[in-house]
Amino acid sequence: MSWRDVFINELRRLFSNPAVVFTVFGGIIIYSLLYPLPYANQLPRELHIAIVDHDQSQQSRTFIRMLDATPQVQVVKQLESETESSPYFASAEIEGVVTIPQHFYRDLLLGKSPVVSVGGDASFFLTYGTIVEGVVATGSTLGAQVKVQRALMHDTPMPLAAQQYAPFSLNAVPVFNPTTGYGDYVVPGVFMLILQQTLLIASGMLGISTGSAHAAQETARNNKSLWARTAVLTGIYCIMAMYYLGASLSLNGVNQMAEPLQLAAVMLPFLLATIGLGSLIGIAIKRAEIITLIVLLSSMPLLFIAGFVWPSSALPTWLNVVAQFAPSTVVIQATLQLNQMGADFHSQLGHLTQLWLQATAYLGLAFYLKGKANRAA
Repeated sequence: MSWRDVFINELRRLFSNPAVVFTVFGGIIIYSLLYPLPYANQLPRELHIAIVDHDQSQQSRTFIRMLDATPQVQVVKQLESETESSPYFASAEIEGVVTIPQHFYRDLLLGKSPVVSVGGDASFFLTYGTIVEGVVATGSTLGAQVKVQRALMHDTPMPLAAQQYAPFSLNAVPVFNPTTGYGDYVVPGVFMLILQQTLLIASGMLGISTGSAHAAQETARNNKSLWARTAVLTGIYCIMAMYYLGASLSLNGVNQMAEPLQLAAVMLPFLLATIGLGSLIGIAIKRAEIITLIVLLSSMPLLFIAGFVWPSSALPTWLNVVAQFAPSTVVIQATLQLNQMGADFHSQLGHLTQLWLQATAYLGLAFYLKGKANRAA
């Protein structure tokens, strides 16, 4: 078969397979639209809480108004006791309850530190942490006001009173993730994993050997079909990668700092390595539905060992070693450092070398096994 016939045959095999077409085109587009939606607001805001005020003083009411004014929480109920909050938690009407102790105002006047209790469902750690953040911010502000007022009562000038309370000011500037939300660091990394998993499924399905007669006809006892499949999938996924790293990130307001050529230099060996790994899966597994199942089941473990959702230093050593065999682990680190952190391209030479080694190893082994199968046929 001529090269032209081989390419046409591979294109026909791809576009005549509904599962592959839906995975490559439908899966990529659907994931890019649906996955970022839960992170659209970046951080939880205006969480509903209930207040149990055992003090019923002017200062406790001031504390409640200040708490309600924070962006983190919204006071929706005032209860007589903490036990009354249980049905509201069960019905999801509130996410937390804040208890103001008795003698709250008196303790503030005496210079003591009253204990404000916060209750919530800690299984939603981000929700619980946001409620605590709002309470702490309110308490710190109210405490500052009380201390300054007490200093003024002792004829201390206002500038000196403020300086005595806060001898230094904190200017916190978050780097790499200005919103301190999930979207800016989770979405770009997961997009790379989605590219890998869909490409593994497509390459694996197209690489399934269907018998000696078909293998002989398809490859003419050589690896032309694998070359053609690699070129076709690389071309298609270069466009998909441009969409994921460009338009899709822009639509979701994600920070982008890398030059397109830098990202292209990283994506090329990543795509080749993934195609080679997918081809090996197709050679080893003869059923398309099993390939899809295995790839999908591996998605969550690969996500957590990639080193951006959960730190690599907190993983067992053997898991870190296993993670280095997945192209997604390397490309996620490389693209995040280039595109979200503004790293210099020369700092990614180690990642680039690792991706090219993976591409050479996986594709080389796929060509070898394919040729061996053809000779056996």
